[in-house]
Amino acid sequence: MPGNSPTTLAARSPQRSLVVLRPLGTLVFGALLLGTVLLGANALKLAAGAAHQWRNATGGLIGLGLLLGSGYLVARGNQPRLLTIGREELHLGPLGAEQNQPAETIPLSSIVAYTYWLRVLRFRIFAQYHLRLELADGRVLHLADRPGTRPNDPTGTVRLDALAKRLARRANSGTRRRLLFYETRTARVLLWSSWALLAVGLGLLGLGHETGLLLVFPAIGYWASYYLGRGAAEVTE
Repeated sequence: MPGNSPTTLAARSPQRSLVVLRPLGTLVFGALLLGTVLLGANALKLAAGAAHQWRNATGGLIGLGLLLGSGYLVARGNQPRLLTIGREELHLGPLGAEQNQPAETIPLSSIVAYTYWLRVLRFRIFAQYHLRLELADGRVLHLADRPGTRPNDPTGTVRLDALAKRLARRANSGTRRRLLFYETRTARVLLWSSWALLAVGLGLLGLGHETGLLLVFPAIGYWASYYLGRGAAEVTE
């Protein structure tokens, strides 16, 4: 029958996507990098017998703490899952070596709000969709596309992008789609503030005050993160 064409059946059938639970974020990678730099630089200074040994030891301990903390997050993050969206629910099941993990069914009615964005890494070679769900019981689930493919991956899976768009169509009218931070007025105010800090910092440097660097680097960092984050917001609008 015309109503049961392959295209129609594919549109009605549950879609599923390979995802990771608690994906690693930019802050984790930044902490790994900063921890490595602090630990390495201060260890070299201590070995060379430089002055202010206590300051170098403190910097090394901070670096070690960042490495241990981010290493723990790496170990517990990126857990593979198979996400399926039905007419009234999301099903989050185990995948591969994680078969001992329990499956979970999430009614669409229990989703209070969600956020959806695209993260582009490695000079736009690697793009990963992210979906953050806020549930009625107070929990927050952060899901993202699983990078790469494996020989035993289930066939017929789609990108998380397709499931997020279907979720937007099937969610209750009371379910809110939250804006990314970089779409908010607060982010724009901070952007204007970063320009002001940059001007003040450059002025201090021009007068010979090295403390201006304490204003220049954060201002440039926020300016760069704003435009990268805003680009992701525009992709998913």
